[in-house]
Amino acid sequence: MARGKRKQASHAEPKGPLKKPKCPWCKQHRDGRGFDKHQVFCRADHLWRKNARAALEPHFSNGEDADGPEIDLQPFDAAQPMDLDPPGPSPGPDTAEEFIGPLLPGAYFKYIPHPHSTDPTPMIVPLTSSSQRPSFTEFHPETRAKAWFPFRTRADFEVAEIVVKGGLNPDLTNNLLTGVNENWGTGKSCLTIRNSNELQDILATARKYGVTFKAASVFASYKGQIHEIKFEYRDPWEWITTLLNDSTLSSTSMYHAVQKFYCEGTTSQTYRERVVDEPNTADAWWISESKLPEADPYPHCLFPMHIWLDEGLVTKRVTMHPMVLRPVFQPGNIRNASGNGGGILVGYMTAIHDPLDPTSRNAPQTLEFAKYKMEIYQKILAVIFSSCKCRSHGGEPIRCPDNVARVFHPDILISSLDGKEAAYFNACRAALANFPCPKCLVHKADLHKITGSFELRTSATMKATVVKAMKKATKTKTEDILKSFGLHGVKHFLWDFRFSDPYAAYSYDTLHSDDLGKWGHHLWPLLLDALENLQQKGTFAENMRRFSRWPNLKHFNQVTTVHFTDGQSFYDILKCVLPCIVQLFPPEDPLVHCIRAYQQYRIMVGMHCMPERRLERLDVFIQNYEHWCSMVSDVYGKSFDFFKQHATSHVVADIRAKGTTNHGSTRPGEGFQQEAHEAYLKTNGKDVARQMNRIDETQEAIARIRMTIDNDDKATHESEDTDHNIDETPVDPEADAHWAFGAPVPGRLINSLAFEDANNGSAFRNFDFRLRRFISDTFPEERIKYEDTIMIRSFKCVHLSYQSLEDWRGARDIIRCNNSFHGRTRFDCFLVNLTDPGLHFARVRSLLRCSLPSGRQIDVALVHMFVPSRWKPRTRWAGYQIRDEERESSFLSMEHVIRGALLEPVASSAKEAAHFVIDTIDADMFLRADM
Repeated sequence: MARGKRKQASHAEPKGPLKKPKCPWCKQHRDGRGFDKHQVFCRADHLWRKNARAALEPHFSNGEDADGPEIDLQPFDAAQPMDLDPPGPSPGPDTAEEFIGPLLPGAYFKYIPHPHSTDPTPMIVPLTSSSQRPSFTEFHPETRAKAWFPFRTRADFEVAEIVVKGGLNPDLTNNLLTGVNENWGTGKSCLTIRNSNELQDILATARKYGVTFKAASVFASYKGQIHEIKFEYRDPWEWITTLLNDSTLSSTSMYHAVQKFYCEGTTSQTYRERVVDEPNTADAWWISESKLPEADPYPHCLFPMHIWLDEGLVTKRVTMHPMVLRPVFQPGNIRNASGNGGGILVGYMTAIHDPLDPTSRNAPQTLEFAKYKMEIYQKILAVIFSSCKCRSHGGEPIRCPDNVARVFHPDILISSLDGKEAAYFNACRAALANFPCPKCLVHKADLHKITGSFELRTSATMKATVVKAMKKATKTKTEDILKSFGLHGVKHFLWDFRFSDPYAAYSYDTLHSDDLGKWGHHLWPLLLDALENLQQKGTFAENMRRFSRWPNLKHFNQVTTVHFTDGQSFYDILKCVLPCIVQLFPPEDPLVHCIRAYQQYRIMVGMHCMPERRLERLDVFIQNYEHWCSMVSDVYGKSFDFFKQHATSHVVADIRAKGTTNHGSTRPGEGFQQEAHEAYLKTNGKDVARQMNRIDETQEAIARIRMTIDNDDKATHESEDTDHNIDETPVDPEADAHWAFGAPVPGRLINSLAFEDANNGSAFRNFDFRLRRFISDTFPEERIKYEDTIMIRSFKCVHLSYQSLEDWRGARDIIRCNNSFHGRTRFDCFLVNLTDPGLHFARVRSLLRCSLPSGRQIDVALVHMFVPSRWKPRTRWAGYQIRDEERESSFLSMEHVIRGALLEPVASSAKEAAHFVIDTIDADMFLRADM
């Protein structure tokens, strides 16, 4: 969604830098308009690089520039992940090792741009340093009018914003405007809008500055009659142009593919591993970009798109099929959000209603109607993307906000679709066909073979198959060929695109394939049936009801009687199900092992960062899951010949090609169904698609103006005085602490003896004596004496910040220590850093800030430590860990606390001390437990 009035992309050749001012920082000539903003950006980038060089100067042996020399790029399979480069003589200055080695003493990410990039210099991002590249917010849209244009005043816009967001009808709008203009004030209103008709006229003008909908129609033949299907759509190329002209997206734009490596070590011994996360770090983008022409003189770039479409209920009886495009050249957190650079509604797929009862048709008639629907589907998509087809081959030049002219080639890199939508989008037969997979030619009898290898579909082979089938003399022979490939005799709209392969674009979806698929529709019902046969269903529900609470983990009081429809609920059940069932099944039951194997697979496949080692580990989990599925089939008679089981066989290749699974998931698109529902309620129920399109245009216009105003306000209030040196800002000595206490217990400070008297229970026995001994042992420089007074303030929670092992980003846990948190006792657990190997846990009993006689304050926790247990569950699943909670309490410095942890008591009164370590609460804990 762009902001303000847009400039149309020029189809003429961009002009060269003639008589343009020269930037003193990058030494390049730039356009005069916006030159001051460019200098601010360039200066900040220069200072960041300068500071980085200064910080790294001691690590250079030959004074080489921190940017390093240019290096030869390697394809994915040429890398040596997880290997240590053998020690030997120092490499020459032109080798990659010389660049990697001396740059950083710790861990870091290295980005190697594609050779077609305008700046092929590799970039280093340290993971153990606090210095970070600045986020450039100096770009602001250039507006010749006020930020609230086309509204006459800001008050006009803000009232219009209330009307649009509130969905006020004309009568309520008139009442609001009359009240503001006449009845509620002094009669001197700053509004110039007098009634609803005037407001609608201005909104119609505002919509014109966005990407508006166009009317179109297609024709299809069914039962000898020609049918015209009318629809509306947004032109994707117009949308692409607005994004590429939007200066506010410039600093986050990814114009080229990169190779990303996780690195550690020095010149003589370097640890390097290929990492995949965003789509531009994966293979498909890199391979396609390698096929583009060299700069002539303008660099050629892909513009990858992500398409999502799905059927959703807007009322109990009415369904709509919204189609949403997202720009893959923006990071996932921007692309999958609703703000600028996020998705855009390109239209609603026409719903073809069956004029007859489907049960009254025979097989040929059913096939004929399915082909008719698919033909309409493909023709509508062909019209929508018609402006991109020729440009996918030849490209079109656009001058980007960084003043670089690039030639863009649009393509569809990712499609996120449910099973039924995938069949229509890929022009394949549905899930009940002999060859139901939209990605490969697997027979329906082999869908359980998730480690098997099957011939992949490609645009070339499928197109040749359809052409061959259509040339057969009889309909029977034609149908035999099509059936053997799981196809309909319909031309796919992407076959004529240069880079877009619909079968490769179809992406693994954790929502429908896993949470609502393998688990929600298959393993979960099987588990409930097995528990019912064992007469343990009620006990299982009780175990789930007593399960410990954890942030962002749903709690289930009626897990066996409530029918769940959302994937997140199923995923949360999966995370905590094993401790609740392990003692209810016979020893070493294969279903328990199967659920654990699926747990491991599901946690790993959903990670947002995939080094090569994790992909190899994911392959092992897939093999284990397949093994235990076959054992479950033997014992329980469960068939795993269903498509969503088979989809597992493609997930590793999908990640290598297009990035981690969160980029191909349908989950972000599901939120649009709520928007469609709200928009439908604002229509009169007739010609609803057209009305919903106007509503979306209006909402886009309001959001665009709002962001323009917010940016204008920010630019106005930000001081342009740069004399203040941020390096001289006083630093809080406690700012580096990774914990922060919260929710202090009411009352004043209390001394340690009084604190002991005020708290009952074995945990506080000899509190004062033990606290003094702990402080003397841990902080000997304090020299605590018996007569010294230690003042204490206690707290009810602590915020723990840590670096997640999943993606090396910052994460945070909130740990509760409260006798009554929402009516329940809540004493959470820590993961603790001790010198002994393995994972160490402690349950917090009290959070204390101690003020010592010296004036120093120390943060400590009174805890019950956990130790390895001898108790064993009936089924010892892979990676299980049991800990016993010690009766005696002890003190722990908060410096030794890593993050929060969840330990679930064993459901047995005879083993009160034994606890299961729940390693499925998030990816970070899973990785720590799996190490």
